[in-house]
Amino acid sequence: MEASNIILCAPLQQLKDEHVLLREEMNHFYEITEEIEFESGPVVIQEFARLYERIQDFNSKLKAHSKKEDDWLFPMMASRLGEKDKTIEVMEFEHEKAEQHLREFLTEAEQAGSTIDEDEAQAIAVYAVQAYATLIQHFDREEKVLFPLAEEILSAAEKEELGRRFRG
Repeated sequence: MEASNIILCAPLQQLKDEHVLLREEMNHFYEITEEIEFESGPVVIQEFARLYERIQDFNSKLKAHSKKEDDWLFPMMASRLGEKDKTIEVMEFEHEKAEQHLREFLTEAEQAGSTIDEDEAQAIAVYAVQAYATLIQHFDREEKVLFPLAEEILSAAEKEELGRRFRG
């Protein structure tokens, strides 16, 4: 049975649905990074200001999404999969990598402040591109591998528990 044909329980479907919204936002900020890369002059600084706002907003939404996985889904799956399985370790690493790129973007943008120049804006925007690339792959891996695996290995009680945690 192909992973995309698997019907997910409500909490896993919720995580997958959140990816759709996060991807839309990522596509918007990625478009802005392209403007920054290919434009010159004052427009670069204006676009960078837009990018900064988008990334701040996106970062808080991503954290809320990741928290559900980090706090509830990953530990539940790790206890089922056992220590030899590295699936959850890889997922956690990808979360950390994406968060690090976003943090570096925000930190460097704040340090540059209102005196930022075109070159700095273009250099700092690279962190947003790296976060985008990491997350596109990560979401894909979660949807094709992790969520179907969770659907298969978690008990009905665990799935109910996930649902409760996500609502709470």
